[in-house]
Amino acid sequence: MGDPVTAAPAPRPGLSTELIVDTALRLIARDGADSLSMRQLSAELGVSLGATYRHVDSKDELLVLCGRRLCARSFLERVPGSDPLAWVRDQVMHFYDLLRAHPGMADHTLFAGNVDPDLSAAVRASLVEAGHSEANVEKVGLILTLYTAGALMAANRPTSPHPASNTRELIVSGIDFILRSYASDEPGSARPSEA
Repeated sequence: MGDPVTAAPAPRPGLSTELIVDTALRLIARDGADSLSMRQLSAELGVSLGATYRHVDSKDELLVLCGRRLCARSFLERVPGSDPLAWVRDQVMHFYDLLRAHPGMADHTLFAGNVDPDLSAAVRASLVEAGHSEANVEKVGLILTLYTAGALMAANRPTSPHPASNTRELIVSGIDFILRSYASDEPGSARPSEA
């Protein structure tokens, strides 16, 4: 039998890590990740701060969990027989749209090792199917990640040199350029500097 003074109270019935993450994502979509506080989250959930901390140890841990959830939500099923590079582009843009809808989540998602292994495998298989060598897939993935991060940073600037509607078209064009420019590692293949 545990010591009643040191035993942790049981979590509130109905409160779960999943509910906490979903609520946090809703607050992040409204106010941004930087504005999120564990106290605000607990109030939104209608529980004590301690009840929230029994499920999630810190705001940092919560943001990592939110990043994982966004990655899981971003996975689009590929239609059999569809253009593999078009699917990769659409996948990247869907991920971009989710991150834009959740301000401040890019670094907790893109660079926190949150990418779903099934999503990574699907992107890898699509790139190989489209003609990318196995050795080239990692490079293309990194370039797409950095490009997406840069696009998110530019899109979140209060004053952008491009109208919002044009920005999305520019990002799509950039993704297409990356996907098609690095399609082969073979000697003599087109590179961005040669194209």
